[in-house]
Amino acid sequence: MSITPYTDEALAQSEMNQAMERGPLTDAYQADVDWVINEMNRLRATEIASYLQYKQHGYMAVSMLSPGIKGDFEEHAAAELDHADRLAHRIQQLGGVPIYHPVELAAKAADVGVQPEQAPTLTDMVIANLMVERQQIESYTNFIRQIGDKDLVTRQILIGILAETEEHAAEMSDYLKLRSEMR
Repeated sequence: MSITPYTDEALAQSEMNQAMERGPLTDAYQADVDWVINEMNRLRATEIASYLQYKQHGYMAVSMLSPGIKGDFEEHAAAELDHADRLAHRIQQLGGVPIYHPVELAAKAADVGVQPEQAPTLTDMVIANLMVERQQIESYTNFIRQIGDKDLVTRQILIGILAETEEHAAEMSDYLKLRSEMR
């Protein structure tokens, strides 16, 4: 015996159209989707700014005392770009558009206090990277708390990125501790 869930063809078409329009968003979704998209675009902007900063520092890092730091900067740059991509994919899933215009990216990153910075010395580069990571940690933590359980998938993505961001901050901090012990 076959049970057909839709007996009225017009109702079935209406529900199908709504499902196509809303994608993964069901009635169980409790967050304000526009707010989530806006906040994720802000975080995405900080990730792109961090990517640019790490790339620039990777180009400029030359040190006989710490030859691995150049590689660390390049690895962190790749991770920052991956974070931006993960956020962009989720924004798109939620029906939004990931921002891409450089002026808008810079403005949104600056709203959070993240601006790419060229530092004059290797130690200054590490400090600048640590400070950006700490700003991102604060932004991610606040957003995760605000979103609560209203959007579980976004929360999971944010927590994953937060964990990696904290790891980057710890690495930069460890480098600075090592440098101060060497003096």
